[in-house]
Amino acid sequence: MKVLFLIVTLCALFVFSYSCGSSGDPEVTNPTNNNQQEEEVSDSGSSESTPPGEFVRVADMKNFRIQHSAILLDDGKVLVMGGKGLGEKTSHNTYIFETAEIYDPSADTWTFTGVMAINRYAFASGLLPDGRVIVAGGRGILTHAYPDAEIWDSATGEFESIAPMLEPRDEVKGAVLSDGRFFVSGGYNVNYGLHKTAEIYDPATDTWTEISSLVDKRANHTVTVLQDGRVLVTGGGKEDGPYLKSAEIYDSESDTWTTASPMAISRHSHTATLLQDGRVLVVGGRGKRNNAEIFDPAANTWTRTPDLSEPRGQHTAVITADGKVIVAGGMGNRSSSEIYDPETDTWAVLANMEEPRFRHASVMLNDGTVLVLGGNGKEMILSEVERFSR
Repeated sequence: MKVLFLIVTLCALFVFSYSCGSSGDPEVTNPTNNNQQEEEVSDSGSSESTPPGEFVRVADMKNFRIQHSAILLDDGKVLVMGGKGLGEKTSHNTYIFETAEIYDPSADTWTFTGVMAINRYAFASGLLPDGRVIVAGGRGILTHAYPDAEIWDSATGEFESIAPMLEPRDEVKGAVLSDGRFFVSGGYNVNYGLHKTAEIYDPATDTWTEISSLVDKRANHTVTVLQDGRVLVTGGGKEDGPYLKSAEIYDSESDTWTTASPMAISRHSHTATLLQDGRVLVVGGRGKRNNAEIFDPAANTWTRTPDLSEPRGQHTAVITADGKVIVAGGMGNRSSSEIYDPETDTWAVLANMEEPRFRHASVMLNDGTVLVLGGNGKEMILSEVERFSR
């Protein structure tokens, strides 16, 4: 009995000692602390995985606009012209604007400037070497293509009519050549047929000159001035197809077109961006194109990039100071944006815009931020403007 009593007493003392030691042992709380730290690490990791950059609403444009033009001026302000929107002078239940307005990024203000002689949208435009802005063609309140052209002068803030193009064109694409002349190609004629012709405007003589015709008829194509001064034209076609894979290059010195290697995929309402190394990045297009490819003029070859996160057509693409390309929006009410890095051949998702939009305009400002203007929104045409920084 004494032995049994001794055993029971020892056991009781052991249990008591273990219990007290456990309740006072600081090691017991460590797993809880470790879990909290892991949650913090997890939260940190989640934060780091949030798409970079931020879109911030800035002052709205004075007019609601789609298929307008936005030009970065020499003084860092942005000139917005024409387009369709909401109002009284209608075509297909939308207003065709003759108005233009200027955005001052430093003051976040919009100011009306002179009005165009022609109400127009889907026109060509460009910044001339002397700081003036040319607009040509487009469609107006008569719902067909116009040949009319005019120039906005920053010194007076007014538009002045110039010689009309030789052919009426809407959904026309243009670009300022390295010699300061203005090149236009393709587009729709007054009967909604596709143009195969092209012409060049000389500001010094106020004349348009017909040049050699394209190989293919095109509208909603892209026009890109290459580093050697030649012009790359890609894709296009009619709204309801067929869309083109073909590409061609114009040499203004010899007035000749050369057929380039075709793209891997037919494209319409896509973008083409000149990269810093002289290649051209072509992105998206109608028909749920979520792919992109790069043209190398030196080798006359196309190379596919990795696919984008989403299909994009009627989106915008701008090149950054460090050589990357930011694309934003697109058909299907897309609010997303992403960035392409040519050095690593990778796409990365960026922050979403506050408003989904397509048929909008985008401009890279002098401070490296991107201004996104107007477009078709989820429910209506937009006057809203956002500014993206990363």
